[in-house]
Amino acid sequence: MSRHEVAGPPLLVLLLPERLERFGLRERVEELLAAPGTVAVDPPRVVLPLALARVVARRQVKRMRLPGVSRAIGVFDALQVPLAAALIRREPDAEFWALAGAQPEADFTFDLGTAPDLRPAWERMERLGIESGRLGSERGR
Repeated sequence: MSRHEVAGPPLLVLLLPERLERFGLRERVEELLAAPGTVAVDPPRVVLPLALARVVARRQVKRMRLPGVSRAIGVFDALQVPLAAALIRREPDAEFWALAGAQPEADFTFDLGTAPDLRPAWERMERLGIESGRLGSERGR
């Protein structure tokens, strides 16, 4: 397997805009993180200008090790788009998810702050082969 090939289960990767314990959508994010196929990536310590963020994101993705294959990358604001784009360049089959309002070019838009439940996200996860732990995917194991 080459250095860029990734093995493991399909994942929803959440790119957090701030540490989870301070995030306003913490409870909803924790619901998603309860799914076996979901992981979170903490935000960078320093907010960079967009042009520099793109360069740093490419380098960060080269070093990033995830416990599976990214099938969806969820962002909460525009500052996370460079890292999401770099991840999608690494794994071009991954979808780009906007989880706090519309983002241009998102494959899936779902506002965690206003949605009455997470069923649409779980259903989308299952269609991508990501275990939601809610809709039966775990029974196939």
